[in-house]
Amino acid sequence: MINVLAGAFGFLGALAAHDLAAQSLHDLPLRPFTGTCPKCGTARGWSHVSCPSCQRRVGRELAVLVVSVAVAVAFASAIGPRWALVGYLGFLVLTLSLAITDIDALRIVDRLNLRGTAIVVAALALGALADGALPAFLRGLLGGAVYFLGTNLVFLLARGRGFGYGDVKLSVQLGVFTAFLSWGTLGWSVFLTALIGGVLSILVLLTQMIVRRRAPDVDNGGAKRSLRDSMQVELPYGPSMILGSWISIFLAGIGAFPIPT
Repeated sequence: MINVLAGAFGFLGALAAHDLAAQSLHDLPLRPFTGTCPKCGTARGWSHVSCPSCQRRVGRELAVLVVSVAVAVAFASAIGPRWALVGYLGFLVLTLSLAITDIDALRIVDRLNLRGTAIVVAALALGALADGALPAFLRGLLGGAVYFLGTNLVFLLARGRGFGYGDVKLSVQLGVFTAFLSWGTLGWSVFLTALIGGVLSILVLLTQMIVRRRAPDVDNGGAKRSLRDSMQVELPYGPSMILGSWISIFLAGIGAFPIPT
């Protein structure tokens, strides 16, 4: 029963996340369930399959819907019928919307991230209080601080190249919700983030090289120019951080870690 309810929430959460992402990028008031077009910002409504202003048709919204329902059910399986699950479902909506903004515009929007983090962490605190899990919540707060300090170090070492300060601020809520389960969950989140980010970078690099080799720039060095250009492609790192956290939460919840956590 809890998985069915979580799946229904995931369906509604996908609509809310898509709206929040579009509205934050267009500097509109944050009002979910209005069916905001991500291309022009028009509130077309979710009953329309195309935007009346720019004619953009619904497409990637379906992929967002599938991801949201799947992750919501995974969270329900991992957390179980506890009040803390409410906070985790809110965390899902927020991180999904931030992943969309990062993919669309390479931005973790502050007004969505900072306000949303405060809300979902407060929801987790209330859930932890109701569940009698305040020690776990305190560990989560400490985990958020640790992850924040760690990403600040990465930001300084990378000098902002390929890792923006929006990613640093994103790490707070990721640290809270992973460390709430265990320190090992936070550790696996960081490991999976690096793994996913590395694999995606390699795939994009190879794809860029293949595309450019099929249409080489003869005047600029041909294949050598292609390799250099491919390595300069900027990728959003936020989605890798979010996906790493989602997976680690699910794996921790079902006891899949190979070491005690």
